[in-house]
Parts: sequence; structure tokens; C-alpha cells
Amino acid sequence: KLANEQPSCLFYTDTPELLSTFQTSYLILEQVQKGLSDYLETKRQSFARFYFLSNEELLEILSQTKDPRAVQPHLRKCFEAINKVDFEDDLAMTAMYSGE
Repeated sequence: KLANEQPSCLFYTDTPELLSTFQTSYLILEQVQKGLSDYLETKRQSFARFYFLSNEELLEILSQTKDPRAVQPHLRKCFEAINKVDFEDDLAMTAMYSGE
């Protein structure tokens, strides 16, 4: 709220509770990152090919579970011989294409 009135960050460096607020926020962020890392590891353990994906790529796939077409950009990292997959309107897979 106050930052809208004075957008310069140097103005707030002497705020009494700023350090403790940042320290608390950092601890919470570490807990969230640890939880996310543990969650992604469980997904990788259930499907080993997920180990070929970065955390960001795996999150993108998992966040769009209702749309299997979201996997398309990541197929080559998971399956060496598959370059593209065709889907019908009902999302049934109809064809796989190799990269060759």
C-alpha cells in the first residue's frame, strides 16, 4: 500500500520489521520449494521418463492433465523415437510419428 505512494525501495530500507519479514518469507519459500521438489520426485518415480524433463517442463505437463496435447512439446525428451502424436477431437490418440 505504501509502496504505491513512494515507489523507491531505498525509502523502505529502515522499516523496523523488514528484515524479519524477509527472513520469514524466505523460510516459507524454502518449505514450498521443498514440498514442490518432493511432489515432482514422486511423479518421476511413478514414471521414470519424467526424469528427462526439467521441473518447469514437468510442471507444465502436470498442470494441464485434462489436455494431453500439452505433452507434444516434450515428447522428444521423454521418448527418443516419437516426434509428434495426433489426437482426435475426443482426445483419443490416433497416430505417432517418428523424428526420422
